[in-house]
Amino acid sequence: MQNFIFISPNFPTNYWQFCHELKNNGMNVLGIGDQPYDELKPELKDSLNEYYKVGSLENYDEVYRAVAFFIFKYGRIDWLESNTNTGWSGTLPCAPTSTSPPASRPRICPASSTRAR
Repeated sequence: MQNFIFISPNFPTNYWQFCHELKNNGMNVLGIGDQPYDELKPELKDSLNEYYKVGSLENYDEVYRAVAFFIFKYGRIDWLESNTNTGWSGTLPCAPTSTSPPASRPRICPASSTRAR
């Protein structure tokens, strides 16, 4: 099963349908956002396998830890998606792709529509 992380899946408000279709097509749909889980639309909640709330999407370390948690729990992340306009929109954390020394591992990926390698 492939793992899809959607950053701020509640924005735009109609994107729950995108998450719903991904889940219907066998993807693990994992959300990271700053909105409390209880405030998400019921349709979105049903479309996510799991949601990780961060205090701020502009806090790189919090978003990094959220992605790392999903990697630990679900394995390789196949896709990261974001439609937000936050301060970190140029970078997102990605999983190391090899067992090479940490300095040679890729650590960030472009934010929007970028496949983690």
